[in-house]
Amino acid sequence: MPTKRFPHDKKQDSIEEMIRVNHAGEYGARRIYQGQLSVLKGKKSENIIRKMAEQEDVHLDEFSKMISTRRMRPTLMLPVWHMGGYLLGAASALLGEKAAMACTVAVEEVIDEHYAGQLEE
Repeated sequence: MPTKRFPHDKKQDSIEEMIRVNHAGEYGARRIYQGQLSVLKGKKSENIIRKMAEQEDVHLDEFSKMISTRRMRPTLMLPVWHMGGYLLGAASALLGEKAAMACTVAVEEVIDEHYAGQLEE
């Protein structure tokens, strides 16, 4: 059942914006890992990246459910995250396993800071 909304419900709008942004971020992270895995298949880091990708899939599934339950539209930028995330992942992996892992660590740190900020809000 969708959440009942009143006109100009700022708190509800803020929550929905957070869900939309988080969904886009998790989608982008998933695509980064897919790009990395396409390059690093058979390499030492493949299993680590695959496990991290599986965690992102769980997160993405949760935000996808929230979007569906609330009858929200996802961000219109998903096509950008689709291509951009994959290209970032593949490009970082082409620079080597260390570069791919550095990219992953940087992205995860930004995500952690982002979620911490949302908790404060």
